[in-house]
Amino acid sequence: MTYVDDAGWTEQAELVVQIMMSSVHPDVESSVATAAFLPRNVRTNVAGFLSEMLVDGLSNEQRNAIFSWTQCWALASLDQ
Repeated sequence: MTYVDDAGWTEQAELVVQIMMSSVHPDVESSVATAAFLPRNVRTNVAGFLSEMLVDGLSNEQRNAIFSWTQCWALASLDQ
């Protein structure tokens, strides 16, 4: 989330948002393979997020918070 906030309205930030959104909502699809287009440190963070999500799981509260944040970012990006 910090990367996206710092990156602004870039394609790379959009990829991160899509990956995060698809990870927490069953109706949103995104290929994790798109992470290959991200800088190495961001790929590492995305991999860490996915690993934590898949291994430890997320509470419904965490999923809702992540989805709300990604949805707000996506809607705001339409104005850019």
